[in-house]
Amino acid sequence: MAKKKGFIKYALRHGYRVHPAYSFGECDTYWVFPYFAKLRAALNAYKIPTVIFAGAWFCPLLPRYDIELHTVIGPALEMPLVPAGELTEAVVDAWHAKYVASLVKVFDDHKARFGKADLKLEVL
Repeated sequence: MAKKKGFIKYALRHGYRVHPAYSFGECDTYWVFPYFAKLRAALNAYKIPTVIFAGAWFCPLLPRYDIELHTVIGPALEMPLVPAGELTEAVVDAWHAKYVASLVKVFDDHKARFGKADLKLEVL
């Protein structure tokens, strides 16, 4: 997400509010098979994306139905209305950093409640 800043740029251009939100349990909705990592790496070298996963037992394309999902939403970031001519990369970077910091805070504030107390949120 560190490279995905278009939503911040759009919000700044129109003066929108942005709410940081995190869904606990989402990464458990599919099983990913790590033993195919070498095959995936080899295919990625040729720019062929490969994902091997499975979800529900009766239809592997659907997510697992026995997983609880909990979405928490943080307080809104009020974006200023910045005219397109004044919207620089530095302004977008500064507001994106504020968004990431508030997202990490939302995660840290709620992670113990959902059994993830030992985890740290990595924003890539």
